[in-house]
Formats: sequence, structure tokens, C-alpha cells
Amino acid sequence: MRELIDWYRVFDRVPEIMGLELVRNGKSWTGRYYINGDVHPYRADKLKCKIYQSMVFVYEQGGESLSLPEWLVTYGGAKDYKEAYERIRGVKLTAPVKHEVRETKVLHVSPDVLYAARGYDLHRCSLFNWMCTMFPEQRVMQVWNEYNVTTDWQGNAVFWYVDRKGRILHDKRIRYGEDGHRIKDCAMNRKFRVGDGYSGRCWFGEHLIEPGRKTAVVESEKTCLLFRLYYNCPVVATGGKGNLHGPYDNLALYPDLDAVEEWRKSGAEVREWWKDLPEELGKTADIGDLIDFFCNKRKNAYICQK
Repeated sequence: MRELIDWYRVFDRVPEIMGLELVRNGKSWTGRYYINGDVHPYRADKLKCKIYQSMVFVYEQGGESLSLPEWLVTYGGAKDYKEAYERIRGVKLTAPVKHEVRETKVLHVSPDVLYAARGYDLHRCSLFNWMCTMFPEQRVMQVWNEYNVTTDWQGNAVFWYVDRKGRILHDKRIRYGEDGHRIKDCAMNRKFRVGDGYSGRCWFGEHLIEPGRKTAVVESEKTCLLFRLYYNCPVVATGGKGNLHGPYDNLALYPDLDAVEEWRKSGAEVREWWKDLPEELGKTADIGDLIDFFCNKRKNAYICQK
């Protein structure tokens, strides 16, 4: 009979199991690490551990997500899943957990992979369909192609990160509902992971930055697409609150409300888009929510006129 694991008890032992110095914050553990265990230079909550559907998940904010057993095999020094589960159950292992910065060759995704991904019908993706309720479908299709956004057999939105040299560094897959909101029970994930050598980092849409031209910077990929559709100007996404980095020449920052103070510390230009923000949007809104509000207001006004 297969032994049942009490994942809530396991959760209490996460720092010991992972071999990382993590801090308990309510229902999550946080730490100053990238997903592979390398130390982040300043972000104290870059790495998070939470319980979803009775399983412990480890994820890097703005990066990939793995179950605890997967993380132990990929990054935590376990040679296989048997050893990973032994560590989870509390069996002492002969080999200590080690997290070392290793010199590895950075891999890039073949352009053929992106070409094949474009074969999936975007209409199977809820985020695409939702955006088409606010903007002309042809325009939405154009922007998604411009930013290299596809879908997959599960209907996830697949954001491909392409750097300024045109190299595809990795993917980022997020499930959205019909209302355009991310389905929180479905963790973000990547097919081309850091642990497999795809460790390059850039901003989403970075391949579109033009030297000398002012570029807007937002946090999420979804917000980036909405910004481009609504304002029709250059914009990139950091992919996470803690992924902001210099140089900041010719950049205008549009932080989420919960990231304003952190982004101000960069010394870069911060646009106060939240002035006169409608109360119904709340205190954790981003400029994408404001664009959504404007579009729905315009759509409702059109329906009333009819």
C-alpha cells in the first residue's frame, strides 16, 4: 500500500528539506533565491513555497514553478524521485544538499519551436478571446505575433522571452479564465527550464526596444499586451515585481500599485498612472486593470447608444 504524505506537515519542514534559508510569511515560505537556489542580489521574496491542492509547490516570482519533488530532483541535489521522497519523509541522506553557482552553457530555444507553436489556434486560449472582446481581432492577432505569444494544447497563454539579439531564451505558460484573470490554482510553468540550461534572462518584449526611443515598462505580460493595444506605443514587461534592472535610459515605469515604492528606489522615471483611479479597482490594481475599465466603459456606452 502506498504511503500517504501529510503535505501540511511537510510544509512546516520546507527550509530543512530544501536546504535554503527561508522565512515563514503566513501561508508561504519566502527566500532570497532564484528557482535554482542561486542567491538573488536584493529581492527577499523572489522564491516562494506554497500549498496548492494538497501539494507543496516552489516558484520563482516571474519565473517557473515546480512541485517540491520536482524541485528536489531538478535543483535540490536528489539523484531521483525516490531520493526526493525520502528527503520529504524525513529520511537522512548521506549526501548533503548543495547549491553552487555552476558554469553552464546557456541554451536557447530553437526558432523551429516557436514556429511550431504558432500552429496552435489562438482561439483555444481564453486570454486571446477575452482581449478580442475589447479590441479588433485582427489587431489583437497582430500584437500577439509581434510579441511572440502563442498557446498550447491546454489553452495556456505561452509568452516567449526573446532578447535584443533575437534569441529565444525561454517560455512562460499561464492559464487564464474567460474573464481574462489568471487562474490562481494553475501555477505558472515553463517547458524550457533553468535546470535544463535555459537560464538566460531578459524582459518580455525586449526584442522590440528601439535605441533612443522612450519605452514603457510594466510588470506582467498580460498588462504589456493591453498597454500596446490601447496606447500603441513601445512597452515591455519585467515578468515580476523584482525583475526591474538598469540601465534606465529612455524608460518610463508603470508599476503595479503594490510595487510603486520598490520601483521608485530604482531612480528611474515613474509615471503616476494611478491618479484619479476609480475606487472599484482596489489598492492592488495595475495599469492593465485601468485599461480594462476604460474599454468596458466605452463598450457599455456603445451598447447604450444602440
